[in-house]
Amino acid sequence: MSFKRLRKQAGFTLIELLIVIVILGTLASIALPNLTGLIEDARVEAVTFNTRTLLTEIEVYRFKEGTYPTAANTSTFITNFRDEFNALDSIVQEIGIESYEPYHYNSDGDSFVFSVKLPGESETEYVGIKSNGDLEEGLNSHLNLE
Repeated sequence: MSFKRLRKQAGFTLIELLIVIVILGTLASIALPNLTGLIEDARVEAVTFNTRTLLTEIEVYRFKEGTYPTAANTSTFITNFRDEFNALDSIVQEIGIESYEPYHYNSDGDSFVFSVKLPGESETEYVGIKSNGDLEEGLNSHLNLE
């Protein structure tokens, strides 16, 4: 085999490989920030959807038990009803449980409110539900029982 023939079969040169790596790096640097924003948006949508689902689960509880679930405080509500309400468990998995500050639940048996601080960069955006069947988005604080 001659040297010219061997050279034709050798494959890519180092320069060609470096150019491909630089192009892939540039594309990744453009795409990564966009994906990060999509992940945060998906987390917010997941919490909002699960809050709406929690409303349905709490209404089913009221239909079965005759009253809305009552608890001494928000942490007791989450501890006692997390296994019963799948949506509540999903919200807690998404937000975390290091502190109960992002959550608020209050009920007198005849009515209730639940609100949660949304994940992400917006530190003051909440979503909540009330016993009148409303999902409230874009709140700037927790809901209160009226």
